[in-house]
Amino acid sequence: MHQIEKKYLLNNSVERLIDDLELKKQSIFEFYTEIKVCKEVKYSKLGSKYYKTIKTGVAGSKEQNSVKISKALYLKNKKHTIGKKIAKVRYQLSHQERSEQYYIDKFSHGLKNIYLLEVSFQNQSQKLKFKLPSIFKNLVIKEVTKDERYQNKNLALLGDPEKNPYNIYAIFKSIELGRITNLQSVIFPEMKTSDSVRIALYKLFIELKISHDEIIQSEAKEGIVSFNAALKNSRILLEEYRNIFDKNIVSKVRKHLKLMKCALSKEKDLQFIKRELYKLEGIIEPKEMKDFLNVLDEHIAVEQHKIMKFLKTREFSIIFKQYELLLKENNRSFTSIEAQTSILNSLNYKMMMHYKEAMMVCGKYEGCEDKQSFDTMKKPLKVVRALVDEFHMAMTKKRAKMIHKYTSRVIKCVNQIESIDKKALIVKTYISHLKSKPQTAEEIVHRIDKESKIRIKEKSEALQKSVDNFKRQKQLFKQ
Repeated sequence: MHQIEKKYLLNNSVERLIDDLELKKQSIFEFYTEIKVCKEVKYSKLGSKYYKTIKTGVAGSKEQNSVKISKALYLKNKKHTIGKKIAKVRYQLSHQERSEQYYIDKFSHGLKNIYLLEVSFQNQSQKLKFKLPSIFKNLVIKEVTKDERYQNKNLALLGDPEKNPYNIYAIFKSIELGRITNLQSVIFPEMKTSDSVRIALYKLFIELKISHDEIIQSEAKEGIVSFNAALKNSRILLEEYRNIFDKNIVSKVRKHLKLMKCALSKEKDLQFIKRELYKLEGIIEPKEMKDFLNVLDEHIAVEQHKIMKFLKTREFSIIFKQYELLLKENNRSFTSIEAQTSILNSLNYKMMMHYKEAMMVCGKYEGCEDKQSFDTMKKPLKVVRALVDEFHMAMTKKRAKMIHKYTSRVIKCVNQIESIDKKALIVKTYISHLKSKPQTAEEIVHRIDKESKIRIKEKSEALQKSVDNFKRQKQLFKQ
């Protein structure tokens, strides 16, 4: 069943209307087992009957499918409740001259004194022509159809929007305990930017902490990869939203995160060389290749040891604590205009701003000659991709997917061209600094230079196509 509705927040004077009209009532108890931006699974008790309801879509227009279930199934799923259970009394009101249906929900328990009017329509045309009957004129506080906080699922998840829109510290705690692994159930389009950013950053902070512990406790080398990934997006978000935090503290944290990146970069470069050397099998003699890789492994081991040593230092602990306090400390800087705007509005503004920035570079791009523009081209696109990665739940699934697709294609092509140059430079530099050079060192360098030119030409053609496709996606960023 397609559900088309409008929703209004009412004042407590509606109690008098309910009494005067002697409206029929029905007690409703509900809980959710799945809550996402465009999907929710709800179990309800209406009088003595039990139902399972799946809703898909966005506020104001949803597809709803309900099936009657047994009491046993209702109780069985109760233990999987997400958020809090909802208790309310529903009053149905019919209007003689109108075809739409009116429902007044009076909430209790943690949502006491919330009264919502739902108006249900048969089609969109009826909804567009709708004017609120005079009987509700002095009862309506505001329309909340598009205010995600007043959706039933968010009332269950976040509580009373006016008294406490959501308990951000409870969300932090749930992230710490691993109860929240996907922010799709927490961040919603109308959430304040300051809170959305702090939540996303806190999840990245916990990922850093988990990777750190894995590296230290079990010396798991793969933990370095996870640490690097979380560090990258942390730095991008802190740079992008630095104005919502205390200026002095965020400056120190960003500086310290840069130190972390520097501590990890040499090991990352050596791993890069190792991957590329395997591609040179057949050029280097097997014995020389083996000796070469052995020396490389020794150097990688030294750098990994340095990383582990750094991660155990008091300096690192202080950096980590500063980062945590920056996110948890509820200071006055969160009252800025940027901090108070919704995350959706913030994303729309930043997406368009970075699209224009990237277009200025992409518009001038003419093949591989313009190598100096690569960093300028890639920077805004990496920001856009990081924003989509961390806040995809605040936009439609299709939009997030398409933006990620077109930005990633350009970034990938640029990375491929840069990696060809980087490989040539790093391998040549590495060989030149070896005390004992391979006999075929000059041949390796010559072959690398030759292959680099061929591969750069191929990748430049692919980049041009990706840039042309990206230019045509303005509408995705304009929303």
